[in-house]
Amino acid sequence: MALQANMGMPAAVSRKPTVTVLNIIQWLYKKYERWVPLLVFTFGFAWDTLTMTRVDSVADHVILTTYSMAIGIMIALTLRRQAGRARPEWILKLEPYFIAAMQFAFGGLFSSFVIFYFMSVSWTRTLFFFVILVVLLVGNEFLHHRLENPALLATLYSFCLISYLSLLLPTLFGSVATGVYLLAGVLSVGITLLVFGLGTLGAWMVRWRQLRTVGLCVAAVYLTVNLLHFANMIPPVPLALKSAGIYHKVAKTTSGYAVEYVAPPYYRFWKKWDDPFYLSPGEPVYCFTSIFAPRRIHVPVRHVWSVHNPGGDWYVTDRIGFDISGGREDGYRGFSRKRTLWPGRWRVEVETYQGRTLGRIDFTVVESPSPHPALTARTIQ
Repeated sequence: MALQANMGMPAAVSRKPTVTVLNIIQWLYKKYERWVPLLVFTFGFAWDTLTMTRVDSVADHVILTTYSMAIGIMIALTLRRQAGRARPEWILKLEPYFIAAMQFAFGGLFSSFVIFYFMSVSWTRTLFFFVILVVLLVGNEFLHHRLENPALLATLYSFCLISYLSLLLPTLFGSVATGVYLLAGVLSVGITLLVFGLGTLGAWMVRWRQLRTVGLCVAAVYLTVNLLHFANMIPPVPLALKSAGIYHKVAKTTSGYAVEYVAPPYYRFWKKWDDPFYLSPGEPVYCFTSIFAPRRIHVPVRHVWSVHNPGGDWYVTDRIGFDISGGREDGYRGFSRKRTLWPGRWRVEVETYQGRTLGRIDFTVVESPSPHPALTARTIQ
C-alpha cells in the first residue's frame, strides 16, 4: 500500500533559477558597485563632450535650463522638508531620490561648463577659473551626503547660475558687453534668494537663520566671480579662439585664406605656422586667427603685438583691430600685418576691446639665413 501511495504522488522536480538580463545587471552592480559612480561620471562627461559642441545650440540650452530649474525646485522642496512643512503625497514619494537627482543635475551643469569654458580658455590667467570648474566637476561626485546643507547648496547653485547665465545672456542679446555680464550676476543672486525664500516660506525662524547664511554665501560667490571677471581671469565665453598662427603671407581667396610659412621639422608636425619666423629685411609678418562667436554676435577684437625686453617685461608695439561676426562653425577668420619687427621673442594677444583675452600666440623672430628657407603654401578654409 505504501508503494502504491508513493507511486501515486508526483516526484519532486528540482528547478534551476531562471537567469535574466535583470539578474545579470543586478549581480554586476553589486560586484562593481564602488566603480559605478566613476563609470557614470566618465560616460556622462564623454557624452557631453561629443554632443555639446556649440554654445548657441538651442537643444543644449534647453537641457541646461532644465537642470537649473530642477535643482531649484528640489532645493525648495528639501528646505520645506527640513522646516517641517507639509508636502503633497507624491512629493513625499520622490524626496528620497532628490539628493541623487541634484547630484546628477549639478554634474551635468559642471560638465557643460568645463566643455564650454575650455573652448574659451587661453591657458594664461584664465586657466585658474577653468581649474575651479574641473575641481567642482570632480568634487561633485563626493558630495552625495552633503547636498542637504543649505550653505553648500546656496554656494553651488548661485555659482552654477552665474556661470550659466554668462553663457546664455550674451547668446540671447547678441552682445558681450560688460552690462550683459553684470545682468547675469544680478539675476543669479535674485533667483537663488527666491528659491531659498520659497523653501522656507512660512517657517519664519528657520527662514531668518537660513537666509542670513544663504545671503552671505551668495554674496561671497558673486563678489569672487566678479573679481575674477574684472581681473581677466575668467575665459571670455561665449567667444572662443579656434585657431591662430604666424605666417610669411596671408591672402584672402575665393576658396579660403592662402597662407605661406616655413615648414617645421618632422618632430613638430602639429605646428603648421612659422616658429621661429625667419625674417628678411623689410619683410612683413602676418598673424591669422579664427574666432568662434554665437550667431548674431558682432564684436570688435584686436591683435596686440608685443616684444620681450631684455629687462624681463613685455612692450606693446601695436594694437590692430577688426570686427568679427558670429555663427560660423569654424570661426570668423581675420588677420593683421606688421612690418616693423626685429629679432627676439614676440607675442600676439587676441583680445576684445574690453581687454578680455581670447588667446595668445608666442613666437621667436630670427634673421633669415641666405638663401631664405623654402615656403610651404596651404589654404585655410
